[in-house]
Amino acid sequence: MIHGGWEAPSNKRQSGISSVTTEASNSLSSKSSSKIPPVLAGMDKAEALAYVSRLFDAAQAGAVLWGDDLLLKRFLAQCSRSGSQETRDGYAREIRHYVSWRDRSHPHLHLREIDPSLTENWIAELLQAVEAGELKPRSFNRRVSAVSAMYRWASEPSRSAVTGVPRNPIPPRVQLHAPKLAKPLPDADLSAVLGRISQAKAEGSKTAARDFVLVRGSYLLGCRVSELARLQWGDIETVDGGGQVTLLGKGSKQRTVRISVETL
Repeated sequence: MIHGGWEAPSNKRQSGISSVTTEASNSLSSKSSSKIPPVLAGMDKAEALAYVSRLFDAAQAGAVLWGDDLLLKRFLAQCSRSGSQETRDGYAREIRHYVSWRDRSHPHLHLREIDPSLTENWIAELLQAVEAGELKPRSFNRRVSAVSAMYRWASEPSRSAVTGVPRNPIPPRVQLHAPKLAKPLPDADLSAVLGRISQAKAEGSKTAARDFVLVRGSYLLGCRVSELARLQWGDIETVDGGGQVTLLGKGSKQRTVRISVETL
């Protein structure tokens, strides 16, 4: 199996570890040897040798490198801590853009063979799209973060021997400033939604009362319905001039929201 110009171990053939050569320096220089695969160039020498050792150990145990389809399937299956299908779909959507770029620019390479110099070209293309107004800064950040998360997961020592990914090739600190833009629901639209729910309740709906509380509560607190559904009585406290509610949001992050007496 060819891995970035270097023949990686497989079940059928074991090649000598001398295929990867290093100099006495602490990192692998791209000038040190033409035999060093691009995905390893510039890596810390000890880190690179540890990765190669894991590859050979896995091959001797009968493991084979994952293809792109399996790599993506395994990553998407675990990318959401809460098992949210919406989160999985979001990651899949952004990674599809990256795969399309790979298919267009480097169709001969597996995802594991993309090295930092190539991902810099990808990021440069995205930045050009942002400058041209074809891509929003928030979309840029989301896309880069999704691909970086995939590579970080795949390059973890516990699985890099089967993914074939030695490190995350996405450069750090490439996020753009993208302030959050609030999109409040107009009062007229809220009234229309609540009116429709009230009508459903009058018609005998068994879930209308619940829906009313979820919609009204999420509007007043400025939170997601999922955050509202996790509320316990202990999360609501009375304080001077109103109250406060402790919410558990995405990534199990807590935040406290002050509320008025009317809302309480």
